[in-house]
Amino acid sequence: MSPKIYPCSKDRETVYLKSIISNSNIIISDYTIYNDFVREPKDFEKKSERYFF
Repeated sequence: MSPKIYPCSKDRETVYLKSIISNSNIIISDYTIYNDFVREPKDFEKKSERYFF
């Protein structure tokens, strides 16, 4: 079963970060959420890359 990405079924601006992060240097709890109403929230890792290295 794939991890749940969206906490609310009709809200596509909020995501569970644990489900979309692939970099092992980024440590996130299971229920940490991220909201981005301007851009695609699934791009969090790409947009925040400079802060994790």
